[in-house]
Amino acid sequence: MKIEILDREVQANYYDEILEMLIMGDEEFVPPLSARNSTTQKDLSSGEKTKNGILEYFEGMKQQRIMVATEEGKLLAFVSFREDYTNDEISDRELPNIYLSTLIVRPEGRGKGLTQKMYGILFEEYKHMNIFTRTWSTNAAHIRILSKFEFETLHVLKDHRGVGIDTIYFVKRLKVV
Repeated sequence: MKIEILDREVQANYYDEILEMLIMGDEEFVPPLSARNSTTQKDLSSGEKTKNGILEYFEGMKQQRIMVATEEGKLLAFVSFREDYTNDEISDRELPNIYLSTLIVRPEGRGKGLTQKMYGILFEEYKHMNIFTRTWSTNAAHIRILSKFEFETLHVLKDHRGVGIDTIYFVKRLKVV
């Protein structure tokens, strides 16, 4: 098993497999990735899929940094993230930071601790930065991992992804020594 944050010039070598994984995992997201136009889309309530939805999402993701987990040359998991990101919920007072936008693990990679290992590497590599992510309120598996790593709830956007499905922003603050 190899886990690494890719240099930007190497990322393109993984784009075919990443796109394949986005298509495979489309329906596991709320709303589906095919109903989005970017990794930082503000309005997530429509849920309407578009023909180019995943491709638009993927194009935006290419502008981010990517960490991959591979085994025997096959991509098992990836996380994409951007540095020094701000929006309505993450103010510029929260800089420096990284914002984790997309995390997907292939079914055959699940249960191997890949998500936890990738988070661990990010915490070490970016220990001088606040780390942000968002997810939906019914994503129990991801929320459980975030809780284990002591992420704090930053904002809750009520019914943001549909009735009864909130968007939750999380932060793991940098440790000041």
